[in-house]
Amino acid sequence: MIATKIDPQLLEKATSIFAELGLPIEQAINVFLAMSVQAKGFPFSVALENEAEAQEASHSQAQNKISNAEITEAIQDLVEHALPQSEIENLTQLTYCRNTFGLSFPVLKLAKSPRPEDIRSAAKDAKERNRYSTTKVAQRDEKTYVICTQWTDRHRNAFCRWQAIFSRNA
Repeated sequence: MIATKIDPQLLEKATSIFAELGLPIEQAINVFLAMSVQAKGFPFSVALENEAEAQEASHSQAQNKISNAEITEAIQDLVEHALPQSEIENLTQLTYCRNTFGLSFPVLKLAKSPRPEDIRSAAKDAKERNRYSTTKVAQRDEKTYVICTQWTDRHRNAFCRWQAIFSRNA
C-alpha cells in the first residue's frame, strides 16, 4: 500500500493542518492528485529559489491589479472549459471557499435553469442581497452556475494562487 511509504511524521503534521481546515487527509490527497492530473504534473511551480522569488514578486504585482470583473470572467472560463467536475463541486461548498479564498459565500451557486428569472433568484442570498453576477454565468454539463461577486482586496492573492493551479493547461 502507498500509505506505508509516506513519512509518518510528515503525514501526522499534514493531517493536523488539514484537520484544522476541516478536511480529512484523504480528501486533501485527492485534491492534490486531481490538481496534478489537471496540471499534468505538479500543481505548483517547481523552480530554483531565485527564479521562484522573481516569479512570486511578478505574480504578486499582477494579483493586486486583478478586478472583480476579471475574476468573474476567469471563473466562467475555467468552469466552462478547464476545471474537473470535483473542483466545480468544491466551488459550490462554503467551507471549501472559506478555506481556499477567505470568502463568506460559495464561489458558485447552481441556478434552477438558465432562464433570467432563475438566475436573478440564485444571485440573491438569504437576505435578498445580490451576491452573484446576473450577467456572467457559467454553464457546464447542462447546469447553470452564478458566480460570486464578493471579492475584496484580501481575497485576490488567494484567488490568483488558486487560478494558477488550474490555468496552466487551460
